[in-house]
Amino acid sequence: MTPRRALIGWLIGQTKPLLWPLGIATIARIIGDLLNVAILVLAAAGLVQAMTGEPVSLWPLALTLIILSLVKAGLRYLEQYAGHWVAFAALQRLRELLFRRLIPQAPAATTGKASAELTARATEDIDRIEVFFAHTIPPVIAAVTVPAIALAAFAVLIDPATALAVAIPLAIALLLPFVGGGAAGAASRAELAARADVAVHVADDVQGIREVLAFEARDIRDSDRHERESLVTRARMRIARARAVREIIERMLWGAAVVFVLLVAGDATTAVLAIAVLVGLWLGGAGTDDFASGLDAALAACARVRRVVDAPPAVSDDGSGELAGTGPVRVAFDAVSFAYPGTGSPALEDIDVTVGAGGWHRLVGVSGSGKSTVAGLLLRAHDVDAGRILLDGVPVSAPSLAGLRRAVAVVDQRPVLFPGTVADNLRLARPDASDAELFDALETVLLGEGRLPDGLRTRVGERGSTLSGGQMQRIALARALVARPRLLVLDESLSQLDEATAQTVCERLGGMVERPTIIEITHRVDLLDDAATVTVIDRGRIVETGTAGELRAAGGAFAQLTARS
Repeated sequence: MTPRRALIGWLIGQTKPLLWPLGIATIARIIGDLLNVAILVLAAAGLVQAMTGEPVSLWPLALTLIILSLVKAGLRYLEQYAGHWVAFAALQRLRELLFRRLIPQAPAATTGKASAELTARATEDIDRIEVFFAHTIPPVIAAVTVPAIALAAFAVLIDPATALAVAIPLAIALLLPFVGGGAAGAASRAELAARADVAVHVADDVQGIREVLAFEARDIRDSDRHERESLVTRARMRIARARAVREIIERMLWGAAVVFVLLVAGDATTAVLAIAVLVGLWLGGAGTDDFASGLDAALAACARVRRVVDAPPAVSDDGSGELAGTGPVRVAFDAVSFAYPGTGSPALEDIDVTVGAGGWHRLVGVSGSGKSTVAGLLLRAHDVDAGRILLDGVPVSAPSLAGLRRAVAVVDQRPVLFPGTVADNLRLARPDASDAELFDALETVLLGEGRLPDGLRTRVGERGSTLSGGQMQRIALARALVARPRLLVLDESLSQLDEATAQTVCERLGGMVERPTIIEITHRVDLLDDAATVTVIDRGRIVETGTAGELRAAGGAFAQLTARS
């Protein structure tokens, strides 16, 4: 099966229950195109009749043409309505499918550079697939059916030789867009890939605008973007050149058909009626060039979407149900080793850490030492290469992914907040949480009464633009508390708070009546109480474990981190 046929089969397979209205659209298209031919033939016949001096009943002819035109317009509307209903319903289905398949791939497949390209695939690429549903199937069927019916009728009723003279160049024109289809498809794929690269570059510029301005790197970034945009331009030029060549050949075939008619037709009446049929077929939409060009782009976009949908998940979801039990969990890393795919070097090696139920354990180390990898493994962003991660003695793979992620909450250093209100963001994990529960969570993170301008109704701009960095971190922490996790992982989640505020938030977390087990990843070792239990990680390996006071006195790695702080 060719790649094009495989993609068409995949699209139809994913949206089959929605496609029945395309039958209505196809019938409407066929009848409408036949009426287009009939209108031109009737008008041409009346003109020939008048030119030969025969009397013409103008009013009946005009009324007939008006009625046929109105019916044709109604059929055109029906075709467009049915076709676009299918298209929009299918696009919705494909977006739902894309996000449903992304869930088991996240967060490994949705972070960093990938996120900008995934956004392009979920929006621009899926939008381009509309052409396949709204502007492909009815025109393709009509492009074959209408000429066959019209020319067969002409051959039977008027002259078979003249009908053949029209049929030969028209058949070549119908096949023309599919000659070199592989090159056209490759150009469309290159254009979409280049556009995605530009989207990633622009997203990086938006995210790093402060750095671009601070280092006066605008010219460098502009030059990089122009280079990427030039690839889009070159791909579009290839597509445009191919289409221009097709259109030139198509016009030549149209002229050849007229010449053939004049050579073959036995009389002027036959020639005029044949040319009317030719015009009705060619200019009325029987040609395939328009939808073929759009189809190349649609199938190239479909290939990009399909690669995401069919990508294997980073981890298998073979578990079932929720994590057994209630309350805080005991966490154990048992000889855990892990390397990110494609790196070849371990991010964690032979890690042994145990945190008792309801305990608070700190992981510290320099940047890149592997601390945040621990958080990702607890959520099963990846599975370990060796060893086990146990929650209450049960491997993290035992519950379903959804069950695991309801039990484990991770608060990142750079949390994502959604446009809406503070209440909307806090209820993300528990839509049924009461206002009192939301207020309690905000009070724990020092955002209680009077700390936010409109309390729970305080507006949150896009990506938290209306809030300070410290407020964003605390709202994200409150959101995690509202979710009632059994294990809470704080990954530098208090890094933007001043020392006094961070200390107070930690004290309130520690004083919670139903506190989850907490693993805190932090670089602020100078703020840790002497009694805090600490594990120091360096280059993926544990180098020290003990209380903060003991490790400070030992003068080892932890003492060096404290001195740096």
